[in-house]
Amino acid sequence: MSETASQSGDAQRVGRPKSEEKGQAILEAATRLFLDQGLQGTSMDAVAREAGVSKQTVYGHFANKETLFRACIRCKIEASGFEEEDLPETRDARALLLAVCRRFMALICDPDVVAMYRVVMAEAVNHPRIAELFFESGPLATKAAVAALLAGLVSRGELRPHDTDYASWQLFNLCFGNIHTRLLFGLIREVPPEELETQLARAVDDFLALYGQRHRP
Repeated sequence: MSETASQSGDAQRVGRPKSEEKGQAILEAATRLFLDQGLQGTSMDAVAREAGVSKQTVYGHFANKETLFRACIRCKIEASGFEEEDLPETRDARALLLAVCRRFMALICDPDVVAMYRVVMAEAVNHPRIAELFFESGPLATKAAVAALLAGLVSRGELRPHDTDYASWQLFNLCFGNIHTRLLFGLIREVPPEELETQLARAVDDFLALYGQRHRP
């Protein structure tokens, strides 16, 4: 085999398959259209045009528009790094919870995520299914990932036993403070880093007051 042929073969093995590249292009195109036109105003034909692929290719990757919408939301969450292997290696519960909360708020404060919340709220009045899809693929999936992390801390003896599903929602709400509401209403465009860090430190300390090993009911 010639050196050129060998290098070409190596490039093909290292690079992403064309199918994967097209799938990513479809996701990116759909996300742009959902944010700009909403779920109801976006067609699979429009997604195909925006992605530069055929409609058949879009349906080859995603069975329908609901599946595509779910995938767009899921992709954003997966990129946020809530899985345990993506977080810092530490035995300190406070440090780990702070890392989780920082990633959660980075996701929530992301301009695209804020815009998607607004789109969903606007369409949910007449199309409740859109809110259901968003909730299941977004907040509920994020909660499940964080609940698994909390369960891991419990099993290691760093948190006392508790209902990790319920506690995950508590942690989220402590993180929110009034920051998310102000972003949704357009009262602020971004959160001052010092304010955010103070909010998260208080949220984690309050959470540990409830579920830390030093807590006594």
